[in-house]
Amino acid sequence: MNIDFGAKFKKCRKDKGMSIAMLAEKAGVSPGMISQIERNTTVPSIYVFWKLCNALGESVSVFFEEEKPKNKVTLTRAGQHRVISGGVNQYSLLTPDPDRRVEMYRVVFQREPEDREPVLASHDGAECGYILSGVLRLITEEEDYVLYPGDSVYFESTILHYLKNNGDEEECVAVWCETPFTW
Repeated sequence: MNIDFGAKFKKCRKDKGMSIAMLAEKAGVSPGMISQIERNTTVPSIYVFWKLCNALGESVSVFFEEEKPKNKVTLTRAGQHRVISGGVNQYSLLTPDPDRRVEMYRVVFQREPEDREPVLASHDGAECGYILSGVLRLITEEEDYVLYPGDSVYFESTILHYLKNNGDEEECVAVWCETPFTW
């Protein structure tokens, strides 16, 4: 096992927006000790290490996990995508790697009964989609949009919205991207 403990510790501290002095005060250890730990010139006692982890709000085990190299390319062959059903719609995850920076999936929007009332919802992030076949209706609190094959859309997911198959076909198929990740 090869872990650069000092670098991991320093990155965690910086990610939390803490200076060495701030962490030292919060943990009750000297700034010099933290500097030595980050430069890998000393190994803290278990008690000091535990105090530092508590001050950072992290578990001790976080610093002992090996970093695995990230895949630069992830290939998923046709028929091997993870399929998730969400209500009447079906989602095929096109980006299955947990280290991905983008979540993309193929959505099959099923026709809904005409009398079904859409329930608008919102969440953090943003969405964008490209219609492959069928007709999709994006309903927002302010306006409705009808999308046809070849159309694309982007919107902030913080607005109230609902997506609905709006065509005569049983299915509307789209490629969709979303942040933050859902699946």
